[in-house]
Amino acid sequence: MARHKPTAEGGYQRGEETRARIIDSALRLFGERGFDGASTREIATDAGVNAPALQYYFDNKEGVYLACVEHIIDRVWEQLTPPIEQAEQVLAQPVSTDEQLIDIYLALIGCFIGFIHDSPSARDWRLFMAREQAGLGPPGTAELMDERLHRRIGSVTTAIVGRLTGLPADDQRTLIRTFAINSQGMVFRVLRRQVLGVLGWDNIDRQRMETVREVLLGQTRLTLRALVLERQAGRL
Repeated sequence: MARHKPTAEGGYQRGEETRARIIDSALRLFGERGFDGASTREIATDAGVNAPALQYYFDNKEGVYLACVEHIIDRVWEQLTPPIEQAEQVLAQPVSTDEQLIDIYLALIGCFIGFIHDSPSARDWRLFMAREQAGLGPPGTAELMDERLHRRIGSVTTAIVGRLTGLPADDQRTLIRTFAINSQGMVFRVLRRQVLGVLGWDNIDRQRMETVREVLLGQTRLTLRALVLERQAGRL
């Protein structure tokens, strides 16, 4: 883990601001050039600090990269914590209705879709995570993402799909369905250029993101309701 030393250069607030600048620069440069292609000297220069300051806060390049991953995870949980906690409460009630389960699933999916729209930070995150998901980061980062992010989200969403279909949460069919539903929004990041070309868009601003959200959530609701009908008919 990267060290957390906010007291450098005269006080907590200034230290936190310096650390944040370094992370912002590292996210962009790692996203554009990859872990191997971005040097600590370049990151420090871009952030307006000297190389020893970067070493002070993060030890080395791996520490900076891990801090970037942790930063993204923390920002994601700022958005996801309320719907995740609500979903866990709904799942804890054996009398929860199918519509309650569907609604809370859509609330979670809606949060994911909210990360699609264009902004400077969204672009940096998109490039950074594309490389990370391709396994191009240093050792240990995939495990960190799994431990701090994916595991809890996967547990909740597979439990919901399992309840709706009447199948165990760890059944292969449940896992495949959940992965397919959760991944719908990823096409707007992974195949972004093709999507923009098909739609005739030059970017995805907040208004266009809301259109994407409306369509995907409506489509997901129809899919989940169809699974409930299949369960009720005994065809699953």
